[in-house]
Amino acid sequence: MGKPRDLSEEFGKYIGKQVSYATHGIHRYPAKFIPQIPRFCIESWSKVGDTVLDPFMGSGTTLLEAYITGRDSYGVDIHPLAKLIAKVKTTPLEPSRLRAVSEKLLANIRADSSENADWVPEIPNRDHWFRPEVLRELATIKKHVFALRKGDTQDFFKICFSSIIRKMSNSDSDSLIPEVTTFRKKLDAQGKTSFDALAKFENTVGNKIIDAEELWHISLDVQKKFRKHPEVHIIGNDARDLLLKDGSVDLAITSPPYASAVHYASVHKLEMFWCDLVRDISELDGRIVGTSRAYVSEYRPWEPRTGIPEIRSVMDELMEKEKKSAFIVYKYFDDMRRSFEEVNRVLKRNGRYCMVAGENTFQKVRIPTYSILSKIAARAGFELEDAFVYDVINRHLDIPRWNDSRIERDYILVLRRAGKPSAASL
Repeated sequence: MGKPRDLSEEFGKYIGKQVSYATHGIHRYPAKFIPQIPRFCIESWSKVGDTVLDPFMGSGTTLLEAYITGRDSYGVDIHPLAKLIAKVKTTPLEPSRLRAVSEKLLANIRADSSENADWVPEIPNRDHWFRPEVLRELATIKKHVFALRKGDTQDFFKICFSSIIRKMSNSDSDSLIPEVTTFRKKLDAQGKTSFDALAKFENTVGNKIIDAEELWHISLDVQKKFRKHPEVHIIGNDARDLLLKDGSVDLAITSPPYASAVHYASVHKLEMFWCDLVRDISELDGRIVGTSRAYVSEYRPWEPRTGIPEIRSVMDELMEKEKKSAFIVYKYFDDMRRSFEEVNRVLKRNGRYCMVAGENTFQKVRIPTYSILSKIAARAGFELEDAFVYDVINRHLDIPRWNDSRIERDYILVLRRAGKPSAASL
């Protein structure tokens, strides 16, 4: 394979509504790739009626693109809010029904003058994150949203509710992890922030219904064009243990997490507490691929062993700084090895796996993640068939990777299932 083909000009032109059409922008979710990337992969390496898998689906970008292009899809993620977002993002709902429910829902919320204290969740440092009047208003909204009949419509309004939580908190809306920044405090002091949760929710519902209406019309076009509604399945919670039969998938596409200094689960912790999706953030974070949580009992007896020189080089640098950091990165790559083996198992013969990855920095050590992942993939039975590169333009879609670096370029690795795994370890 020669030099990766540069797609910066092709992907760089997509901004604003072009990357949030239909329901792609229905909820804030950092680090997602623009929908044109999975669309490019789907149209290049699959056909109508095929089955597409995203083992790290995040908010469901790949799944929605598979639906729009007439492919069935499976999505996997451990993050409970990601699952809810992906479900709502890929479920067409009749706009007239949503408007009728929203009219009654908003009327009930406006008429409720109760304190509704029982609906306020147990959030660590709750008063640090929310003002008393905001807690009451959010509790009132939650009470009536959760009173709706369980199902697709209620899930839609849960996402509307979740999407205002960060904005109604004391946290800076632009920070990745919830944080009460000096900048946010300055805006508050100047009266430049609004804490009217009821007004924000009402406005959000109106905007999300517009998005849902666009998806509804797309679904009608999909039905007409393909004579069927493609199926979307959100299954399991672990890319290392896929709940799928051998050889059941035609194409896999993903943008995996990175070994990082950030607690991924904490990005949406306020939303998850309010939506009753999690009780213990630390427990969830510890199960995520790429987690920075590690216990002394895990890494003290551990010694790095690998047959991949690039991993060995990274381990040597990190071991000089801190054994825990080396263990975190090693565990990440070993988890990715297990994920590659599972994707290999469920892919059909010669099926492709398109993976978007770049470089990152951990403890000031540069990690050529995309290159290392290609080496791990080879040991897991894949052949690197092609590669593309593009500039990461929209930083609002990107998580800094990490401590002291942002990714400037991402690579699309096109891997072909060429055989079975050749090694049971790194």
